Amino acid sequence: MDQTGGRDTLKKLHASGITAIVAAAAAFLAITYANQPDSGREIKPAAAVIIPSTTIKTQDATAADSLAPAAGQTLNNPAPQELGAQPAAGDPVSANDTAVKVSISRGLIYLDPGHQRRGDSKQEPVSPDSNITKARVTGGTTGVSTGKPEYVLNLEVALLLKETLIKRGFEVLLTREEHEVNLSNVERAEMANAANARLVVRIHADGNDSPKAKGFSVLYPDASVSVTRSIQPDSRLAAESILEALKTGTGASSRGLQPRKDLTGFNWSTVPVVLVEMGFMTNPSEDEDMSDPAYQLQFVESIAAGIDIYMVQKED
Repeated sequence: MDQTGGRDTLKKLHASGITAIVAAAAAFLAITYANQPDSGREIKPAAAVIIPSTTIKTQDATAADSLAPAAGQTLNNPAPQELGAQPAAGDPVSANDTAVKVSISRGLIYLDPGHQRRGDSKQEPVSPDSNITKARVTGGTTGVSTGKPEYVLNLEVALLLKETLIKRGFEVLLTREEHEVNLSNVERAEMANAANARLVVRIHADGNDSPKAKGFSVLYPDASVSVTRSIQPDSRLAAESILEALKTGTGASSRGLQPRKDLTGFNWSTVPVVLVEMGFMTNPSEDEDMSDPAYQLQFVESIAAGIDIYMVQKED
């Protein structure tokens, strides 16, 4: 055998040997990692670590390469979660070798689908500092064309809005997800207060003696009410953002912003709150629109866009 042939043979053996060693070492480390105790270290399940594929290219593969991939093939290193383990808190993560996916909520949005199947005429204070009382909760209006009760429409839209907001990265809770409840307006406000929501969006539809009354509106606490003074600026900012997004996104008739001082759900709130009146169920055309799935989707996408704008403004 001449010197050139000898060097070629050595190169082949050298490449094959390195490939086999790399593959065997990867298998050994995988088994070792899977059986390693966590030593009491804190595990953070919210972070999913994904190790990208490693490509090993070989030349002149021989039978000795049986443990290694063929030329140009990809050897996928198993991610820790596939081995039954999670990275421990404080373990270094190389930006060059791994990609870390972390689920971070943009904040809690509390949705309140107005009304319920049966109203409750028992009285409750309209405000913590007032002797004036109102019914705990009413049944709402009814669609003149669809015959649909308002409490049904409100929940339909709220559930759709929940899905839309979750896709945008928000955490979302609802005061109710069924009709057979008995939750007063004070209780609904206190649910969002206890959760320290970033924003409360109350979903309602309007009614009027005139079938010609039309348009959506966005309500917020009046600045003259002492108990809501601390949340009034942010509530108005959110209302403005949602109103403009609805005007742009739906093209529907708008009745604008409406400050209110007589709403129990506002006066008992300690977090920013708005109320969206979607339109008039006593207007045949708007009643039909509000039950149309395509319009509902358009409407909730617009509300979500307004919430997005508000949250960005608050983060700046």
